Formats: sequence, C-alpha cells, structure tokens
Amino acid sequence: MVDITSSGRPAVYARLIGTYEITGLDAPDAEHSPLLHEALVMLLLHREGVRPRVLASGLWPRGVTQDVRDALIERLRTWLGSDPDGTPRLGTDTNGRLALAPSVVSDLDVPRTLHHEATAGRGASNARIRERLLNDALALARGPLLANRPQGRYIWLSHEIIEAQLSLLVADVALALSAHHLEAGNPTPALNALNTALTTAPTDERLWNELLRAAHATGDTAKLESTAASLIARNHEHSGGARRLPPRTEALLDELLPSWRDA
Repeated sequence: MVDITSSGRPAVYARLIGTYEITGLDAPDAEHSPLLHEALVMLLLHREGVRPRVLASGLWPRGVTQDVRDALIERLRTWLGSDPDGTPRLGTDTNGRLALAPSVVSDLDVPRTLHHEATAGRGASNARIRERLLNDALALARGPLLANRPQGRYIWLSHEIIEAQLSLLVADVALALSAHHLEAGNPTPALNALNTALTTAPTDERLWNELLRAAHATGDTAKLESTAASLIARNHEHSGGARRLPPRTEALLDELLPSWRDA
C-alpha cells in the first residue's frame, strides 16, 4: 500500500519510465549520485527487500569490500531520510534485507493499477471512466525504462524481466485505448495512443497491426501509406535490415493496402 502525504503525493516519487527523475529528495553529491540512484532503482524493483550482498554484487559486479558497501548503504539511508513519524525510509527487516518504506514509490506500478481498474474495475462498465484511466496510464509511457541510464551501469538489469514486462504492459494499455476509440468511431486518437506506446514498445507486432487498422479506419489512403512506410522502416532498423516484416503484418498489409509491395 502506498503511503501518501497530506498533500496527496508520495514522500519520494521516482520516475523510471523514460528519463530517470526523482522528486521529494535533494540531489546527492555528484561523486556518489550514480551509485545512489542505481541502488534506489534496485530497491524499487524489489519491494520485498534486497540483501546487502546482492545489492553490492549488482552495483559492483567486479567485487567490492564490505566497508565500501556498508558506507554506500548508510549514505543511501541518509539521503532517503525519514518519514514524519521518524521511521527511516530505508529499513532492514528481520532477515537482514534492505527494504523501502511505503512512502517511497515509483511510476512502475501505476500503469498496471490503472489498466486493471480500466479493464476489470470501474472502467469495465463505464466508457468515460475507462478512457480516463487508460489515458492516465498511457501518459506515463515516456519512453523505455531508465532511458538516460549511464553507459556501463545497471548491468544487473539484464538479468531482470522488468523491461519486457513494461513493454507488454504499455502495449496492453495502448491496445485497450485504441479499441475503445475505434469502437466509438474515432481512429485519430487511436493512432495517437498506439504511436505513444511505440516509444516504449517499438517492436511489439500487436501495436504495428493495430496501427495499420486504425490508419485504414481513417479512410485516408495517404495516412495508411505513410503508416505502412514507417513500420517497414522501423522493421528494417530493428532487424538490421536482415528480416522481413512479420507474417501477420504482411498479410494485414496485403488486405488493407495491396499496393504496398509495389511501393
């Protein structure tokens, strides 16, 4: 459960989708800032807690002494501070794992909550609420996870599944919003939603296919042609020019724009 301050905001809020940003904390000194920010991300992705040795192996994959590790943890504890009741925002549980207080949150859980509420909660039977919830969720899709991460850091993320999960979630949100708009006969906002999702999930074939259907629904042949051209270019970029379009996308293009092969 997220702890919200009297102002209606979490005490510390980290934006991890797109550019990494933190509100609610002073900027740490430049020398220790990269390690502190990376340690906070690891803890935010593992709300159940992280053992100090696991944290250290992620931050220093080539090894580090215990005194350096412990100094970093204390520096992180000081940076995060305490809640108004005096509870440290970085605690240690009975098993020795480091864990964040509920008052320290990130944007990662918000789209999932909003998508569930839109499709299985209040929005399931109310189109106006569904549209608002899905728009709020998609507004958080500002790009890939930690888009501005320093080169050579966050190596441990390659062993996590969060990036794949985030891409799938953003695509699911956009597909639900697109379907909502297309059912209402509004293909332009459907196109906008799908293009937004492509910044986070650029290779999701479901988005590609729905984008073509939405472009076709506009009745604008030029729009459909430009959409097809952009997807072909995107496929060329992400496959290094070595792969054809996915079979389902090719089949859909054959149905909606038979002239695409000639072009």
